[in-house]
Amino acid sequence: MPWSAEAEAYTSGQRWIILISAVLGYVTDGYNLLILTFALPSITTGLGISAQQAGTVITLQLVASIVGGALFGRIADSLGRKRALSWSIALFSVGALLSAFSWNYSTLLLTRFLAGIGLGGEWGVGMALFSEAWTRHRGLGAAVIQSSLPIGSLLAGVVTASIISDWGPNGWRVSLATGCLPILLCVVIRLWMPESRAWLASRTRHAANGDSAANLLQVLRDSKATTRWLLAFGLVLGYMISFYSVTSWMPTFIVRSFHEGPAVWQEVNTFAVWVVIPLKIAIGLWGDRVGRKVASLVPAAFTLAGSIGIVLVGLSPDRIFPGSIWTWSLFWMFFLWSMGNAQSSLMGAWLPESFETRIRATATSTAYMFGRGGSALAPSAVAFFAADNLGLGMGVASIVGVILFTMCAVLLPETNSTQDLADDRLVTTPKGNDDDF
Repeated sequence: MPWSAEAEAYTSGQRWIILISAVLGYVTDGYNLLILTFALPSITTGLGISAQQAGTVITLQLVASIVGGALFGRIADSLGRKRALSWSIALFSVGALLSAFSWNYSTLLLTRFLAGIGLGGEWGVGMALFSEAWTRHRGLGAAVIQSSLPIGSLLAGVVTASIISDWGPNGWRVSLATGCLPILLCVVIRLWMPESRAWLASRTRHAANGDSAANLLQVLRDSKATTRWLLAFGLVLGYMISFYSVTSWMPTFIVRSFHEGPAVWQEVNTFAVWVVIPLKIAIGLWGDRVGRKVASLVPAAFTLAGSIGIVLVGLSPDRIFPGSIWTWSLFWMFFLWSMGNAQSSLMGAWLPESFETRIRATATSTAYMFGRGGSALAPSAVAFFAADNLGLGMGVASIVGVILFTMCAVLLPETNSTQDLADDRLVTTPKGNDDDF
């Protein structure tokens, strides 16, 4: 019996299950990425590894996410979104649990590489499935998902500090083991999450023509898809360069240049995060009305302004903390820069909408994970070129990143925010209507 969109329409409950699962998946993505960073001081002591080896573990986990993006994108396009999402979550959960039992540097490296592969698959597959299930308010939903990463980061910091404090020297093992809890999400996906109707329709259509799901090389053979992929990759890379250049070194800059401890950084960062989250969501809603392009470029201007401000603070000879963040120029520059992070709000909608169903998960996953992986060089570049003036280095690197983001956002075709992604014709009108989904 032929597939019918009308006969197989999603219920509201199914749409919400997809959205909530994508949110929880991205929360646990951020949690597993950063809990390793927070636990590193205890890990280096417990396993007797050097700071350089610890840095290699983090870098390799990011490299593994590139592998995971390509692998699980391929699985999602060939075997289905539901399987790929549950398998990626299961893999990083198992990897996280195994890493808790590491007995030396090599086993930690191997197990976190395994976890990284799973982490690399979750975002792209989840966003592809979400975008195919939602029509109205797709940008808003994508912004909600994108905003969940900082929640995972905050949870990782709180959990790690609490566990290590209570468990002592081996607390890092318990911290890493908590990263396996997302395995429970696989049960929800298996029992209640529907498969993507758009993927089912595409599979039927292309199977009749003898076509197969595309891998990355096949994606890049199509000139139009190649152009869009390169622009999507540059969009992500530019944002991530700006993000990691500043967030990786801002705590150290505060300690070195202003002689303040972690408590000041925590106060600065916590306030910025909780203000930026609702801003990201608002930008997502706005993007459904005015289009992905405009709604992404406006916050990018805040990033640029904040980056310039950080450069000016770095060049200023006045390196005195005034006693309150509210009268501190660095705080307001960082806050302005943080508001600009809302430029990422619509990536989760814009990227999947830019590719046809047969290649959507592969193209989206690889563009995002290659961009995130490539940005891992940014913190090292800041340290190498501007170790004596981190403020200047962070700001300049962030300016480079936001310029790259802006160029790609201008060139990446606008998409129709209410397009039915079961239809492989790519529509490039700036906005849709307000019909219910």
